[in-house]
Amino acid sequence: MSPPPVGVANSISQNFQFDPLDTIEFARQGNFEMLQIFLNKALLAQSDVLKSVIAQQDHFQQIFYHAEGKLNTDFFNSDYKKQLYRFLATTKSPQYIIHFDEHENIDQLIHMIEALDKEAPAIFLENYFLQSGKINAEKNLKKYLALFTLSSNFGNAIYPVLDIPRIFHKNLEFTSEEGLEWCYQIINFFGNRRIPLLLHLIDATSSEQGRSNFTAVGQGYIPYDKIFAFIEKTRPLISGIVLEFEDKINPLTSRTYIYDAFQ
Repeated sequence: MSPPPVGVANSISQNFQFDPLDTIEFARQGNFEMLQIFLNKALLAQSDVLKSVIAQQDHFQQIFYHAEGKLNTDFFNSDYKKQLYRFLATTKSPQYIIHFDEHENIDQLIHMIEALDKEAPAIFLENYFLQSGKINAEKNLKKYLALFTLSSNFGNAIYPVLDIPRIFHKNLEFTSEEGLEWCYQIINFFGNRRIPLLLHLIDATSSEQGRSNFTAVGQGYIPYDKIFAFIEKTRPLISGIVLEFEDKINPLTSRTYIYDAFQ
């Protein structure tokens, strides 16, 4: 199984106020294949910077724009969403990532997705947890998967983003084995449906996942060896991997580990 394309988020430019142009320079020099840009309100207002980002589109396989907020009624009705969609309409491949909101009614989520699907951008929905504890986490993940089951009735209006580290965060109170089983279940869910899965990765030496204990993928406590072995065995569609570190050393080491895992 050949390795999927690997990219970096503009979080790697933390020392440069998350400047996307600094991220682009690093990604181009390092031959990363994808980019992820967090498009908050402040950046969305910087038209000159965004034009410079768009000018780089042909140098990368994909550029993902990560929206602020969560997929909920507030986002759906916001001026920010209107501005986001106006900007995305100017891009080569309109698509954005947004966090799942476990508090939103699932029928309302379906209604929003159906309405948003009539507009051009593809929506990538990332697993996200607002509440702590194992019981809440399990309800959250079941609802997340149920949303994709229901939305598949009218085609792939949304695409999944699996943030693996979040499954192993201490706030969810999963054991390592339980977190691993959930990863297997989620990967199988989308793999069986042949829905492309985008992965978000970091690693850390502690389940607190503080920035001070970030480490390269495969060098921390998250069982990536087992996760990648499962992916190699089951062969789901992995559309890409985005590394969300806040430095420029860990992404390079992580990419080497990922490439080796897919040999």
